[in-house]
Amino acid sequence: MKFVPLSQPILLDLKRSGYNILTSKNAVEDKNPTWYPLTVADVNDYLLSLDCEGSIFPMQESALLVIEDTLNHIDEVQLQGEVFIEVNHLQELQDKINFYGKRYTCISDREYYDFAFDPKRVLVRNYALRTGNHLLYLAYISLNYNNHLLDEIQNLEDLTLSLICLDQDQARDWFKTYEITMVQSDISIYDKDAILTVFLLKKDQQITIPLEDKDELVYNLMHIEDLLQLRDLFWIDPRLH
Repeated sequence: MKFVPLSQPILLDLKRSGYNILTSKNAVEDKNPTWYPLTVADVNDYLLSLDCEGSIFPMQESALLVIEDTLNHIDEVQLQGEVFIEVNHLQELQDKINFYGKRYTCISDREYYDFAFDPKRVLVRNYALRTGNHLLYLAYISLNYNNHLLDEIQNLEDLTLSLICLDQDQARDWFKTYEITMVQSDISIYDKDAILTVFLLKKDQQITIPLEDKDELVYNLMHIEDLLQLRDLFWIDPRLH
């Protein structure tokens, strides 16, 4: 449980988790409000009830955001304040490492996997990019792959600046704009936290995904039409290599 700066990725994540309102004890004019997510059965009924209360207590107007309206009509730079979230990302990371350890039984053995295919490294990198906790990943690289450290520092900085988080409609439009037909994930493509990399096909090239590859939990390929049916939030590395 912690406070994090209000941003579009946070709003998208809250929406996916079922929240539709952000309430605050701060006044509307406050420039750095503290937000608390809330789920209401009917947003319009909830707003109407607040209007009725406001007619009785006109001096008690507090800040409020409707998450859907905020995503559709407010730019990222206009978002202010911090929002209280209950997600324990470190625990999620450890749970994933434990789960992947059942598939990759030598997940903690640095001599068993090379740098590129080390499942634990891929998981920690994914965590670092989504949460901003770069120190954990760089400490892991320094300890296990020190010869890659400088390259990974630069790569992490570059991707952090480029990484985008889109809802389903935005992702569909983005893929269509850049004529992307296939992507590759870092962690399992079925994981909502997977970061997707553009997989560029050469002209007239067709890819058939082998059945055995679908059992892997890292570096999965998937066609866009299949991907869009999986979830409503997409982390994308937009760099077209």
